[in-house]
Parts: sequence; structure tokens; C-alpha cells
Amino acid sequence: MTISVIIPSYNAARWLPRSIESVLAQTRPADEVLVVDDGSTDDTEEVCRTYSDKVRYVRRKNGGLSAARNTALALIRSEWFLSLDADDLLYPQALAALAEKAENTDAGVVYGFVLQRREPEIETRLGSLPYAVGLPPDPARAQFWWTAINTAGSALVRRSLNEAVGGFDESFRQVEDCEYWLRCGVTAPFAHCDQIVLDKTYSPGSLGQQQARSVWFRLQLQLKFLFWCRHRKIETSFLKTTPAQIIDHALTRAYRQRDFELLAPILAQARREGVFTLWCGRALLTVTRLRLTGRAPAVPEYCQEIYKNWLIS
Repeated sequence: MTISVIIPSYNAARWLPRSIESVLAQTRPADEVLVVDDGSTDDTEEVCRTYSDKVRYVRRKNGGLSAARNTALALIRSEWFLSLDADDLLYPQALAALAEKAENTDAGVVYGFVLQRREPEIETRLGSLPYAVGLPPDPARAQFWWTAINTAGSALVRRSLNEAVGGFDESFRQVEDCEYWLRCGVTAPFAHCDQIVLDKTYSPGSLGQQQARSVWFRLQLQLKFLFWCRHRKIETSFLKTTPAQIIDHALTRAYRQRDFELLAPILAQARREGVFTLWCGRALLTVTRLRLTGRAPAVPEYCQEIYKNWLIS
């Protein structure tokens, strides 16, 4: 089997050398290492040039993580790929462990454990637990309400599976991995290699730590998945959920986190879905009270309905 490691990079020149070197130090070398510079304004190109023919460098106009990944995936020819974030580190045996599992299963996605660190250093956790293994639709069921595979850098994916599901959705600027895993999870089996393959550090400002955005984009990816499956005539009864329950879940998260700026856009989404629940009623009362008292928060710019955008692209 052949493996390409792709590294999307946006203004990550200070971390990129360690990430690249972790790939070049693999006990089972990658067949190709491709860095996609997503319109950086730092020294990303200069960093990549220092690796000569060991690393292929491509630059594109800034379009976000998913767009950079899709650019890379249109260029590689390996049977499998791993998408590594520019500030993450692969453990030396990562590709060997993932490849061994891939060669001994018919899985479309093979992933391993992630050592998750957070800054400031208050905890270290083990992520990408083997909850998403199995035949379709089990991997999708496991990731619908939360993300079982924490980051794409912990997983090998068959290039043919990526083509079958249509690549990464460039409308999503957060939880794009989980949105992708859902489509993969109703299309191909998932397997786990039972080894730690990735070291990942989350900073307080990283997208994965922005909880309000996470609520909105999780709502969008869930609605998209239902819509995408209907479009492809894939049964979704295994999820045992409805748009009303999905809306309620988003509202309860917004209340729990006191992200009241999300209430109005979630209610607008509920109206478009023809949904009105008790939680919607509570949210409507809260929004009305905040407006009457002059304390209504501004609706965030990212709160756009994007879950149908894939039909246009």
C-alpha cells in the first residue's frame, strides 16, 4: 500500500518544522509528503524549501482547512492518506501501526489514539477512542453527537473512500472532521490500531476550544448529514433522532454555556425546519426579554445556514 501525508498550513511556520520532521522520522516512511500553504503570510514556503525533495510544496489562495485538504487530495496518487495539522506531531511508529491494521482489514478509515494536551497545561487526555469501529452505519452513529476521532491526523483514509463521499465540505470552518467522518461512516468500515499515533496540543484560542462556534457548526453538520443521506437514499433511522431533537440539543448546549447570542439564529434555523418545541418557546421568551431590556447580544457572523451548500458546490 502507498501512503501520502498531507499537511495544510496557514501561518504555521514556527510549528511546521517539528510536524514535518515527525513525518520524516517514521519507521514506515510515507510515500509522499505534501504541504499545502493556504495563503500564508509568514515563512511557510521558506521552511518547506529547506527540505528539498523530501517535501512537496504547493501554495493556494486562503480558503480554510477543508479547502487546503481538498487541494492536496486532488494532487496525491497514493492509495491512502493522512491529513496532519501543521502543529501536530506523529509518533515514530504511527504510519507503521496504522498501515499494518489497514493491510489486515477492509476498513476505509483506520485510526489510533491521540495524546491531547491543552494550554495552559492543566490536563492530558487520551483521545480518538475506539468507539467508532465497525461496519456502516456504526461509525456514523458513534460520531453524531460528539466526535470520536478527535483529529484527522490520527487516521489513515482510503483515497477511493474520500472520492466516494465527495471530499471535505469547505463551508465548515469548525467540526469539519466530524462532518467528514459521518459521511465516511455510512459508506465504509472503520478500524482502530490500538496505539498512540499522534501528539496534539490545543491552545485556548484554537477553533476546537471555541464552544459557541462548536454548538452552531454541530447543528449544521447534523442537519447536513440527515439531508445528505436523504439525497443519497441512505436510511437514517439508526440515529433515532429528529430535527426537533437536534434543535433542542443545540438550545440546551447554548443555555448550559450561557451562549445567548446563539438563541436567535437557532430559532431561525428551527423555523426553517418547521420545528417548534418547548425549548424553542423558552428560547423565544429569553430572546424577547433581552431585546426589551436592551441587552440582546449581536448575532455572530459565523451563524449562517451552510448545511445545504454542498449541493451548490
